[in-house]
Order: sequence, then C-alpha cells, then structure tokens
Amino acid sequence: MKRFRSTLLLALLAASFVRPSPSLAQNNPRSWQPSRPVMFIVPNGVAGTSDRAARTLQRILQTHKLINVPMVIVNRPGGNGTLALNQLRASTGDGHVLLIMNSITLSAHIAGLTPYGHADFTPLALMVDEYYSVNVRPDSPLRSASELLTRLRKTPDALTFGSASVTGDNYISMLMALKKGGIDVKRVKTVSFAGGSEIALALLGGHVDVTHTGLGNVLALVREGRMRTLVITGPRRMQGPFADVPTWKEAGVDMTASGWRGVMGPKDLPPSQVAYWENTLRRVTQTPEWQKDLEDNFWADAYASAAETRRRLDREYAEIKQTMGELGMAKAR
Repeated sequence: MKRFRSTLLLALLAASFVRPSPSLAQNNPRSWQPSRPVMFIVPNGVAGTSDRAARTLQRILQTHKLINVPMVIVNRPGGNGTLALNQLRASTGDGHVLLIMNSITLSAHIAGLTPYGHADFTPLALMVDEYYSVNVRPDSPLRSASELLTRLRKTPDALTFGSASVTGDNYISMLMALKKGGIDVKRVKTVSFAGGSEIALALLGGHVDVTHTGLGNVLALVREGRMRTLVITGPRRMQGPFADVPTWKEAGVDMTASGWRGVMGPKDLPPSQVAYWENTLRRVTQTPEWQKDLEDNFWADAYASAAETRRRLDREYAEIKQTMGELGMAKAR
C-alpha cells in the first residue's frame, strides 16, 4: 500500500509539470497573442478609404492597448492588389501579418488580374461599409446627375472619369450606374488611381472631369467648396454637406452600392489566432472613438465575425461575378 501511494504521488507531481503540446496550445482560443510587431498591409495608396480605415484601427488598438505590441502600416499599392496579397501569401499561419481587405480582393480575382481570391486567405472580420459619390469641380457645367447622363447618352466618351483601381467595387458600381442610365459603358473614358487622394488631385488639377469615390474621400473638399457632389450611391440621402445631394434612385437610376472594408489574415491561421483577432476587432467597434470615426467618415458599421465574414464574401463573390459578366469583365471560372 505504501509503495502504491508513493507511486501515485510521484505520478501526480509529474503530471503537474507537464505542459500542453504546441498544437493543443494553438487551438486554445485564450492561448495566443502577438509577441512581436504586427504588420498591417494596405493594398492602396495613402489617404484613400482603405488607408484611413487601417490607420483608424491602428490608432484605436494602440490607444486603448487592445494589443500589446506595435502595429505598423505598410502601403503596397499596385497590381490590382496582387503586391499586397503576395506579401500576405508569404506569411502563411502567421497572425502577425494582416491586410485591410476590400471588394477588389474579390473582383480582381474574378477579372483574372490576380491569382489569389479570398478563399486563399483567412477573413477575420468586416468593419465598415461606405457609399460612393459622383463629383465634379465647382466650375463644371454639369449641375446634376440627369445632365451628366444626358451628355453621356449623346457622346459616351465626352467625359473622363477618375476612379479607384479597375475591377474594384468603386469602379464596377460606377459602370453599372452608367449602364442602367442608358450609357454605352464600353465607350466611357476612365482613369484608375491608387487611392482617394490621387483621385481628388486629378479632378482638381483638371486631369479628369468626374470622380467616383467614397464620401469620406471628398468630405473636406466639398465642405471647402472645392468640389461638388452630383449624386450618391446610398439608399437614402446623407447628412452634413451631402444633405441636398440626391441618390441614384432619385435621379431615375435603380442603383445602390457600397464598398466594405475588413481585415484578413494569411492562410491556415490556427483557431487561437483567428479567435484573438476576431475578439480584438470586435472590441474596437465598442469604443467611443470608433463610433465617432464612423460618423466623421460617413461610414456604416458593418462588423461581422470571421465565420459571418466568410459567408458574406462567398455570397458577394457570386454576385460580383454575375455583374462583371454582364459588363464583359469576368475571366475567372
């Protein structure tokens, strides 16, 4: 009996020093947190919606100490998102590398412009929706969306449109609105830019006649009287300087559109890392600063969990593929 008790005591003591295997620790949602600086990749230039969303997240995460390591923003515009996705692709299984994703993650793959789609990575959360606007310089002879459509119906290539990268939701929604307005979109002249600031500068400099971009990208310029907004893509009128701006539906075009921004991680992230970022990003949306940023940027709250985000992306991938097929832009099978 004494020998049995001694053996049992030794076994219990040994068990108390056994550490869980790395694989078990990885799958424990409470076991992981960043241990070195986090790289946050933006697939667009500085000052556009994606960049502003990333920097807003960075600021709140660090101000509220929701992460215990620095977060570094890295802008990687170019290649319709491929340059940014290449960097994310090279970080498989590493929760220290994130990317601010937008609809071009879906549409560029559908157009055959990048070999990667959302299924090649780990969507972590959706954060915001943003409506788009059609804008001109203050001295433009165009006073309304109706005048814009009338001119383009007569001469589709009479105006040059500035927009974000080709195949992005911004660009596609612009073409869909024009198509529904009776315009031959194959003849419309467009120029794509890396971000919202470049689009605005191109309009102010007279390099394009019209811009199609997020409301937040033109907010300051509209308030300063350096730009006029003809129409917005939302389901209803907005507030502030856009209060008198009609929607496409009010202008006689059955069209609404928005662009979302979310966060995506590399492929094969362990459940513990997915759970960490999902929970951390949800906590961002609960801060007063986040609510104020939504209001200041005319963003709509679109937070969704990792699983919900993947389902929405799967659904929108199919919808965008159908839309791009109607525009003759779909290449992916």
